[in-house]
Amino acid sequence: MSSSRRLVVVLGEGAAVGLFVGGLLGWWEVWLNSDLSHRMFWLATQRLAGPTVRGAGWGILASATLALVMGELARRGRRPLWIGIVCFGLLWIAGLAALAFPFRETAFVLHRFSSHALTRTVFGLIAAASLLLLAGRSWDALSRAGDSGNLGVLTRFRFVIAVLAAAWVALTLIPWVLLPRLSAARASGRPSVILVSLDTLRADRLGVLGSARPLTPLLDGIATEGMVFEQAMSAAPWTLPAHASLFASRLPFDQSRHWDYNHEVPLPQTLLAERLREAGYRTAAFTGGGYVSAQCGFGQGFEIYEDHDELVEGGPETIAAAALAWVRAVRRVPFFLFVHTYEPHYPYVHADFANPSDAGRLPSVLTYKEIDAIHSGALILSGAERRYVTDLYDGDVAHADRVIGRFLQTLRREGILDGALLVVLSDHGEELWDREPNYSPDHGHSLYQELIHVPLLVRWPGRVPAGSRIRTPVSLIDLAPTLLALTGLPGDPAHQGRSLARTMQTAEEPPPRPILAEAIEFGPDRFLIREGNLKVVLTPYPDRFSIVPIPARTLEVFDLDADPLERHDLSAHLTKPVAEMVDVLWRRARGVLSGPTRDDEAGPPLPEELLQQLRSLGYLR
Repeated sequence: MSSSRRLVVVLGEGAAVGLFVGGLLGWWEVWLNSDLSHRMFWLATQRLAGPTVRGAGWGILASATLALVMGELARRGRRPLWIGIVCFGLLWIAGLAALAFPFRETAFVLHRFSSHALTRTVFGLIAAASLLLLAGRSWDALSRAGDSGNLGVLTRFRFVIAVLAAAWVALTLIPWVLLPRLSAARASGRPSVILVSLDTLRADRLGVLGSARPLTPLLDGIATEGMVFEQAMSAAPWTLPAHASLFASRLPFDQSRHWDYNHEVPLPQTLLAERLREAGYRTAAFTGGGYVSAQCGFGQGFEIYEDHDELVEGGPETIAAAALAWVRAVRRVPFFLFVHTYEPHYPYVHADFANPSDAGRLPSVLTYKEIDAIHSGALILSGAERRYVTDLYDGDVAHADRVIGRFLQTLRREGILDGALLVVLSDHGEELWDREPNYSPDHGHSLYQELIHVPLLVRWPGRVPAGSRIRTPVSLIDLAPTLLALTGLPGDPAHQGRSLARTMQTAEEPPPRPILAEAIEFGPDRFLIREGNLKVVLTPYPDRFSIVPIPARTLEVFDLDADPLERHDLSAHLTKPVAEMVDVLWRRARGVLSGPTRDDEAGPPLPEELLQQLRSLGYLR
């Protein structure tokens, strides 16, 4: 075969394999990020081109490299055995580079959004395509060696089959057996991380944060063994944007202009689990679903992401059991575990602290139907009935403490917890007739402390001083950069939060810094800034709202030291420091609200099963 024809064959062969790989990755993206019955054609036409073209380029490069190396070896009279060894080595090195090291995220950009099983399947198919390329290159090189050395066809055939079999075994072992071990080796020496989110838990319900009732004895015990942040604040007053800000370390409006059940965490940004998985951590999440489901984008970076329906399962016990089983399986390697439960989010179920004589017209279990009636004014509660609802909430808090506390105690008995960095927090609180009778019990509708002030407990024996308390206000968007620093990983320039690693290791108060939070979707858009004891809330357009027409004042100012319950608005007499804070908020609000709303921000409709779960949690009417 002439040199020109041989070059055409090499390029054509490489392009064919590359197109296969690129097309596979493109369809993979479509499959992961679409509702097939509604958006397949649009996504296919918009998203296939880039991965396909890149795949063809990678294929041509791989084919030309193999042809060049093997052809040169054959020309120099090398024996076919050495040609096969070199070819085998090239594929081995390429497999390691693509699958086990940071090149994975460069060559396979969408890998971080995949499930573990799907990743294995896709890489297996790519390995098969690569082996076809290897077979063609091996046959070509051996043919040239045979032309000069009278190598028989049968001998060549046997040799190619042997090389293919050995390479297939090796490339199969990489994603199925060696990759987890290589990843664990890269994470060796780093601490495991356990992050527990108790949805809708008010800070003032923990004994270590002031509760007079014995609601959280097990969590209080965990707190005394570690660090308590007395003034931790969430970035948003409801579940989806609060958790998105927690994992991305970005404020809600900097991620999306809209947060509702048709929208998800923006895929281009890197979440905490992705950074830890890329560093070699095993990653898994066991959640209550709803607004933290994988379908809302939170599955990025997790090998396993299990969404549960606690209303069907009867509480968070199944979540805790699944998390415990997974931790036991991976306990010998660094892991990142995210556990989320909707307890004590309504419906309120447990009457541990409720007096039946206070129930009045209310059933023993308070569901979103009764709460809808309260919000609409169809059901106006007496003082005793309000007390009954509040006591039911406290009962759910106590139940969450029992389930999660026992889960953590089991980890401690088995020697797992003491080697891990544990963080326990809530995404937001719950209003219980603190000020808005028409919106109690509920959340999302304000930026008052009952919704924004959240628990934040950290335990890490030998590294975080036991019994320490931090009084300086901090934000939950500080958590992702802090965990990266504590695990020895570089920070992310896109993070808006700051690392509190030094504070956690020394118990020194962090330097004061303004804390920002934002309320989005429920009622008009609102912006909060806190500096020390001063807190300012700005609602620039109180008559503009997305979902719920909640009344709001344009400007509110509070001194939290003198007025912790925020009863006295000081906005009528602004001091210079407060005026400067208002200016910061106004510039922030003008910057994020003035841009045009993009048409492509609307996501695909969620499955009916998830919509039903959101309705049962009271989010959809």
